[in-house]
Amino acid sequence: MIKQITIFALASLCLMACGGTATNTNTTANATNTVANTAPTNTNTVNANANANTAKPASSDPKRISFSKGADNTVENLDLEPGQSKKFVVGARKGQDLTIADADQAAKITMLTKGKLVDINDEPGNYNATTIANGDIVFEISNPTKKKIKASINVMIVTIGDD
Repeated sequence: MIKQITIFALASLCLMACGGTATNTNTTANATNTVANTAPTNTNTVNANANANTAKPASSDPKRISFSKGADNTVENLDLEPGQSKKFVVGARKGQDLTIADADQAAKITMLTKGKLVDINDEPGNYNATTIANGDIVFEISNPTKKKIKASINVMIVTIGDD
């Protein structure tokens, strides 16, 4: 086994030593032909700034929704290109009513958090459910149409019994 590894290592070294050192020269230059071939120059330069000006992709982290003191709802206005989506996260406590609605009903609302909601009512442009656990609720707003839309998303959390 050691003999095989040694032979393999020697063969690898020999192959590495043979490559990349060849030079072309014309040793038959004469009075009528004075041009000699020179060794090719490898000018591989690294462009460190190749990606410096490229557009950075949108963050995949959800945007945290917060409410003003004493408020039970907030509105997020956003522009969405066809097929584009944005994720949001909102904190909720057990026993609260969560409503997410798009005023124009053009945007699609998709709940990404599973297992924390019951009594779900999911209609186009409107999502309503009751929370059964404390924690963050993550949802996504997307544009299923073939044209740019302006969505006005109302997020409301009300403790059940406070109506």
